[in-house]
This record gives sequence, structure tokens and C-alpha cells, in this order.
Amino acid sequence: MEFKAARLDTVATIATGFVTTLFVGLTIFFSMTMPYGAIFSIPLLIILVVTYLLSPKRYLFEGSKLIIEKVIGKRIVIALDEVEEYVFIPNFTKLKIARTFGNGGLFGYYGLFTTAEYGTINCQLTNLKNVFIIKSKKGTVALSPRDSTQFEEYFKTIVSGITGTVEKLEPRKIDVAKYASPLILLIPSALFILTIVMLVSLYPHLPERIATHFTLSGDPDAWGSKVSFITSGLVPGSILLILNIVLFFIVRRTTVEPIIPNFLVIVLCFIQSFVAYASFDIYWYNKHTVHFIPSLISIIGFTSILTILLIVYYFKIVKKKV
Repeated sequence: MEFKAARLDTVATIATGFVTTLFVGLTIFFSMTMPYGAIFSIPLLIILVVTYLLSPKRYLFEGSKLIIEKVIGKRIVIALDEVEEYVFIPNFTKLKIARTFGNGGLFGYYGLFTTAEYGTINCQLTNLKNVFIIKSKKGTVALSPRDSTQFEEYFKTIVSGITGTVEKLEPRKIDVAKYASPLILLIPSALFILTIVMLVSLYPHLPERIATHFTLSGDPDAWGSKVSFITSGLVPGSILLILNIVLFFIVRRTTVEPIIPNFLVIVLCFIQSFVAYASFDIYWYNKHTVHFIPSLISIIGFTSILTILLIVYYFKIVKKKV
């Protein structure tokens, strides 16, 4: 028996359109204006493609298994004889939710999410209305079939026939929340102010025409007015600061664990620092005709540290919840 995933809800539709437009625009902007634009541009395009390919497509009942199929990718298999409880949630947004390691609206909602009521859930959703949370011995998953009524009837019939009964999953008691302190936002704010100070202080020492963009080998391939030195640091720095603040308060509101929004701030601060360094490197090259740090080493260093941060996040936060 096959059940198609529900159509994208309004939030996911808007988010998909907005993020796609934003990422394509940033790809063009970074490629044309930043010295290491490819570092930022290529990952943005990869994110768009991968998030679509990993989005849930349909839910299949095959024998004693419930299978979640993606557009392309590994299928998630749930053994129906291991199902313990389930609950139907008319509106998933009414729960206290935080995205632990997943996608929050771009072509769907999937990955690990933490809820105060039901713990960690492997969400495989395209719509936050009419959601089924299914708990088995291997973990908890959330599905959003297009025909929720028929899905529930079929699910209960199959599982009851295998296990004898299927119980209702009850929410756990919610402890007093310990929200992350907004004081951590002083870090990205200070970085932004320091970036502005650096840009303003170095600007007078640049020639009127400067190299503004470089190949991966470090050779200049674009030139422009020295005003571009200001915009190359100010625009992406402003975007990252605003993104940091907005995401912090969104995540802070939906999680009782301060480490999640705090770690998000740290990762974005690192990216913000690299953007500031890229601006400094423009100045250094135009004054000394050599990069402060060789381009390849800068790229390897940036990607290595970012990878280490994500690995630490996975093992310190995500893996503990699986």
C-alpha cells in the first residue's frame, strides 16, 4: 500500500522559494565580489540540490515493514512488529520543537528534531499539519501522509494484526526550560563592530583601483574601485550578523537546551570571522601583492575547522540524542 507525502505547506513553500532565490543570489554575489567566492557559492548550490533529493516522497507498507522513500537516497525502514505507540498530531507546530540536525522547511522538514513532549524525533515531513508520530524499539519517526485518515486506518489495522494492539503515545511532562542567554550575541556583534573598524581604518591606505576577486590559486581575476573593499566586508558581515541573531532567537524559543542555539552562534561567528579575514586579505594583497596567507592554505584551513565544528556538534549534541 502506498501513501504519497502531503504537499508542502505554506511555510515550506515560502521557505523553499525564498531560500532558493536567496542562495542563487548569494552565489552570484559571492562569485563576483568576494576573493574566495567559490568557497561560499558552491556549497550553497550543493545544499539546494541535496535537500531536494533527500526530501520524503512517499510512505510504503510492504509486508511487515513501513518504508519511507526519498526522492533519491537511502530508504528508512520501520519494522511494524517493533512499533510500540503512535499519536496523531493535528498541528505539529503546537509542540515545543527545536531542529537538532535537520532541514526546517527547504523542500520539507526532515532530520532530527527535539521536542519537549516526545523527545528526539526523526522527522520525514512535507507538511506540519496532520502528522503521525510513531515510536518503535529503534526510535521515533514523524510522517505526514497526504491522506491522513486512510493512513491511520491502514496503519492501525496492519500493526494490530502483527502485534495485537497499538497504544497511544502520551506526551512526557515538560520540565522548567533553561533558555540560552542572549548575552552570547555580544560575540557576533563585537566581531561585526571590529570588522567595520578594520574596513574604515584600512580603506584610506588602498589605491583607487584594487584587485577584488581571486582564483583558487590566489591570482587576481577581477578589479574595481576601492569602495568595493568596504562592500565586500560590510554586506556579507551584515547578513551573517542578522542571520545569527534571528536564528538564535528562533531556536532559543523552541528548545530547553541552551547548547543548541549557543553552538549555532559559534559556528556562524566562525564564518563571520572568515569573511572579515577575506576583506583583510584584499587589503594585504593590494598593498604587498601577496596574500597574507596563501589562498589554498586559507581554503583548507577554513573548511577543516568548519568540518571539525560540525563533527563536534554531531557527537556532542546529535549522537547523544539518537
